[in-house]
Amino acid sequence: MIDASVPHLDRPFDYSVPETLADSAVPGARVRVRFAGRLIDGYVISRDEVTEHAGAIKPLERVVGVEPVLTPETIALVQAVAERYAGTFSDVVRSAVPPRHARAEAVEAPARPFTGTPDPEGRQRWSLYTGGRALYDRLGGPRGEAVRAVWSCAPATPWADDVAALADAALCAGGGVIVVVPDSADVDRVLARLDHARAAGVVATLTADQGPERRYREFVRILRGAARLVVGTRSAVFAPVRDLSLIVVWDDGDDTLVDPQAPYWEARDVAALRSHLSGCHLAVGSPARTVVAQHWCATGWAKSVTPTRTTLSARAPLVRALSAQDDARDEAARSARIPHQAWSVARTALKSGPVLLQVGRRGYLPALACQNCREVARCECGGPLELTGGKAVPRCAWCGRLAGNWSCPSCGGDRFRAVAVGAERTAEEIGRAFPGVPVIASHGGRVLTRVPDEPALVIATPGAEPDTDPGYAAVVILDARAHLERPTLDATEDASRRWFAAARLARPKATVVITADNVLVPVQALVRWDAAWLAQRELDDRTAAGLPPATRMAALFGTPADIAEVAADLSVPHRLLGPVVLPDDRVRGLVVVERANAAALARELRAITAARSARARAGVVHVRIDPRDI
Repeated sequence: MIDASVPHLDRPFDYSVPETLADSAVPGARVRVRFAGRLIDGYVISRDEVTEHAGAIKPLERVVGVEPVLTPETIALVQAVAERYAGTFSDVVRSAVPPRHARAEAVEAPARPFTGTPDPEGRQRWSLYTGGRALYDRLGGPRGEAVRAVWSCAPATPWADDVAALADAALCAGGGVIVVVPDSADVDRVLARLDHARAAGVVATLTADQGPERRYREFVRILRGAARLVVGTRSAVFAPVRDLSLIVVWDDGDDTLVDPQAPYWEARDVAALRSHLSGCHLAVGSPARTVVAQHWCATGWAKSVTPTRTTLSARAPLVRALSAQDDARDEAARSARIPHQAWSVARTALKSGPVLLQVGRRGYLPALACQNCREVARCECGGPLELTGGKAVPRCAWCGRLAGNWSCPSCGGDRFRAVAVGAERTAEEIGRAFPGVPVIASHGGRVLTRVPDEPALVIATPGAEPDTDPGYAAVVILDARAHLERPTLDATEDASRRWFAAARLARPKATVVITADNVLVPVQALVRWDAAWLAQRELDDRTAAGLPPATRMAALFGTPADIAEVAADLSVPHRLLGPVVLPDDRVRGLVVVERANAAALARELRAITAARSARARAGVVHVRIDPRDI
């Protein structure tokens, strides 16, 4: 396969192997070949004695590197991912194999076996979950039928301890393990709990912020069998771990686990594909429960693992939702940044420890509107205006242009009002409300991983909440209504994930205040600490409406005529929704098929885009399977 993202070139090409390269040009090797008059990279997929090519066959120019970088399992996985997402082999393999670094390849990394005994506390930890102990025992026992589990984290419990216990059990049973987490801070959290494996030197890390040499050195260690346990971010799901026994994916609803480049694969679904192809165990965890993971449980493909009633009665926080009656009793509640009830809870909790306040957005005032007519304030380029400080001049969030002379095009007003309040403005207001109390901010480029167990107000955006032992004395979730009002299909799922993630950090039986009405179903799920129930309700609603994951959906981006042409070329039964113009001026059409036709849809779209790519005058239509942003 040549390294070319052009769809109509996404197929194997035959090259002859010179006698001097016969021993090194093995399947999986990286090579240089001459194609269309120039040298390009490629990979040897297979070696055959005969060819069906009628003309003369060009020879390989050279083999790059000292060993094959693609194992047979990785080749099969990359091909399956490309087919699943209607993409190309080249686009997927770039995520599976990091760029070569010759100095890293020269480092000695012999295969290293691992022997050890699982930590007894691991089995005890998983007894907090219904079905958890059975899952733990299966991972630590003889290799048999693959176990696939979906677990929702218990309250007041470090999720990294759960992950480390599963990894330790599978590793001590003789298998290889891959742990995939959203970011490098989560990688550090897991590594801190793998003392035994790290001391034995069998742990490797793969993250996006590693330098080229270190990343390739870690990849080579994994390839040669020197590393048996891999902890990393999104692309680690492709790691060539020997004797792979278990893949763990944490927080599968996090957007960072979706590759931002075509074909936009998701780590959770790639892990599921790999489990299916190799027969390895799979465990997917989250603070709450995604609808896709719940669909796996509903169909019987995976087992649901949830906290036991005993665990909830001993650890679950006391959730207080601010209802309409609370607003009526507190006339300033609707306009106050922190309602009086939440302020009272925080003031009491500060006597015994830190208090976490989760804020929806970073910045100072990230969205502004006209004071008179409430029209959203925008720059000449169309971008929203924001305020970065109390005395700063409003500027465009897109182009950065200052808007000191702004006036409303609708009414002519020149005064602003805040549409959204960011973490920096919240910290400023909270500091005035609690004089003498330290205020700690964690957001944007300044994300903290841990704060001391001392009285303080911790202002954090979702995903940036620091850990603390033994947990926060209270948690206040601000901007909760705004989370649910996002015009996207996954608004409820994403909001519940953020809420459960913050509430999980509270001490056992601590108070959690959420600024949303208690009649809302996601709020009720938080009160009951039952994320699986909420995910099942959301799944039922989507099934009734014919939406993913009950169906399969493909988003087509291009001109209306090109989108209609691609949809007309589909033979699989489908519905075409749109095309419509999106806020960013792109045109999108949605193709919906029954789930039984999902594979056929991907195959046909892949073939259609390849055919259109070969036609000079055909318009380009970009395909995205099961997009989240709908």
